[in-house]
Amino acid sequence: MKVKLYQISPDKDQHNLLFMNYDFCQKRGIRESAYEVVYEGDVEASNLDEIYIIFNRMTPKGYCGHSMSVSDIVWAEGLGTYFCDSVGFKPIKFDGTKCEWRKNNE
Repeated sequence: MKVKLYQISPDKDQHNLLFMNYDFCQKRGIRESAYEVVYEGDVEASNLDEIYIIFNRMTPKGYCGHSMSVSDIVWAEGLGTYFCDSVGFKPIKFDGTKCEWRKNNE
């Protein structure tokens, strides 16, 4: 399955959203400009829970982020775009074309 994973850049996190849950982030405003692409590629997964496991236990080559966590956003082909919440995932409208690529392993 093709996936893209986005994480908040600490340098761009002006509203202290990093590692915060969906409700908190929604109230403060989720901004694409605070996120960076940390992975784009294929993974062997069929659902969001499997993607979560991959990005916490078996990170694929080319991955340049921290373990997948609360406040991360994942796009998965055939599933859509989701916010990683404290428990589970919430569907979200998110324009990943506004995100830059992470330049190093933060």
